Amino acid sequence: MVQELGYVLNSLSVSEHLPTVFKPVSPPPYLNGGPEDFLSWTLEYTSCDFTPAQCVEWLEARLPRPVEDVTQWEQ
Repeated sequence: MVQELGYVLNSLSVSEHLPTVFKPVSPPPYLNGGPEDFLSWTLEYTSCDFTPAQCVEWLEARLPRPVEDVTQWEQ
């Protein structure tokens, strides 16, 4: 699901590009076992006019429903 979310947030289409960057963040390798076990994600907004609430609305209109149903993501 993270891969699909990243695709939607970063590059769903040329005509519907969000002002967002979704990317992995890794701790230094000497902390907490390294990046494989402790990779996290960050969502950055590239426009101060685009709010988190707008991002939620945009995602809700485009992501499978219900979001929790993994089988909906496979279509």
